[in-house]
Amino acid sequence: MCLLLLLAACSRQSDNAQSSLPAKLTVLVQEDHSFYYRNETDEWEGFNHELIDRMHRHVAVPVEIKSFASSEALFQAFEAGQGDIMCPAFALKRASPNPTLLTEIAHQGFRTLRFKVSDEEDFVWVVRKDLGGVAALLDEWSHTTKSQLFVANLYEKYFAHLGLLNKFDLVMLKVRYTRDLPRFRPLFEEAGRRHDIDPLFLAAVSYQESHWNPQARSYTGVRGLMMLTEGTAETIGVTDRTDPRQSVLGGTKYLVQMRKQIDDEVGRPDNNYYALAAYNVGLGHVQDAQEIVKRGGQDDTLWSNLRDALPLLSEPAYYRTLKYGKARGHEPVRYVDSIRNYYALLSQLESPTTRQRGGA
Repeated sequence: MCLLLLLAACSRQSDNAQSSLPAKLTVLVQEDHSFYYRNETDEWEGFNHELIDRMHRHVAVPVEIKSFASSEALFQAFEAGQGDIMCPAFALKRASPNPTLLTEIAHQGFRTLRFKVSDEEDFVWVVRKDLGGVAALLDEWSHTTKSQLFVANLYEKYFAHLGLLNKFDLVMLKVRYTRDLPRFRPLFEEAGRRHDIDPLFLAAVSYQESHWNPQARSYTGVRGLMMLTEGTAETIGVTDRTDPRQSVLGGTKYLVQMRKQIDDEVGRPDNNYYALAAYNVGLGHVQDAQEIVKRGGQDDTLWSNLRDALPLLSEPAYYRTLKYGKARGHEPVRYVDSIRNYYALLSQLESPTTRQRGGA
């Protein structure tokens, strides 16, 4: 993957850029589960949220953010002059034509800032025509190595899990969403209220575990909607693993216990992914993977780094030097990526009246 950040059609007159900035920048952003969304503590997260925050530090003027529920509403507001920068929630395939709405914006002479995040895709921001100073500063900011690495890490953090499911998976998810989820939705909502977690995130965990089948059983003996082992069930007070309510409440309780044991320096949403990995492979192996990251001189509080380190737990050169030994480290990576993917897809299926605020 090419990890360079390119900004096109920007003014090169950076020497006078700061003096030509407006007193305040208004940024219009599209709400989306990966680009811009609220987590379970009602705080904004997402690729564009973090990138806007980093941009704000560079331009050093106040930034006001206005969010919109759809791309149509976002584009209409920008065309009406309600914002200085517009941040849609989609990727542009270089081999495909631009979306119609973006093409219309380009024809009107707006400045287009394209963030190259892979060999196939760009993300895009659009800047008001008369903001040459802003464009110059963004051009300068984007070409630093630090900014390029920051964008690359953001891409890994929010989008590395996508593309895992085949067409049959998607069809079956939609069938079970209509057929099975309504039966268990109240349980996920109850567990979510108890532990301040998005119920849809818990539904995604359960779908990964059992496909919402309360009688599910694996060859290793784990059972129920949340596929609990006998030992885990006993620890968290679950007496019947096939009872849907006990399984959902117990599995959520165990997941929260894992999250509480994750280093406090691991922030949201990464600590959710660490907890899921611990739920799958055990907390000790997650800590061993963190040790691998630290030995490599990298930040062990970032999921993108842990995601790269976990598969190394199956290699003798690594596991023989670690406290908890060998593990099938590829499994928790696939596990977390799948849950993130199911969560994103379930979020898309939810109607505005059904969707609970929250994020993973």
